[in-house]
Amino acid sequence: MKFDLSKEEHPDIKAYYDALTEHIKLLRKERGISQLKLANILGHNSTSFIARIELRQNKANYNLAHLVLLAKEWSLEVKDLLPDYPVLFK
Repeated sequence: MKFDLSKEEHPDIKAYYDALTEHIKLLRKERGISQLKLANILGHNSTSFIARIELRQNKANYNLAHLVLLAKEWSLEVKDLLPDYPVLFK
């Protein structure tokens, strides 16, 4: 399967990133964790990194390394950070 769009522009992938971002934002808020604390967990010193991801700006996304760090910090498995999102193959 070949995509003519960049991976971040493909509608299915963008929708999954949107769902992932919202799911992690919800988990962050449930734990009472600020954007700054989350940024620190991921090795950043300011909220701008998390704000860009949560606002879905400049194609900023969580990557697998981020998910591993969050899972460890929150005593979860990486799969628990993934949203329930149906991926349909055509």
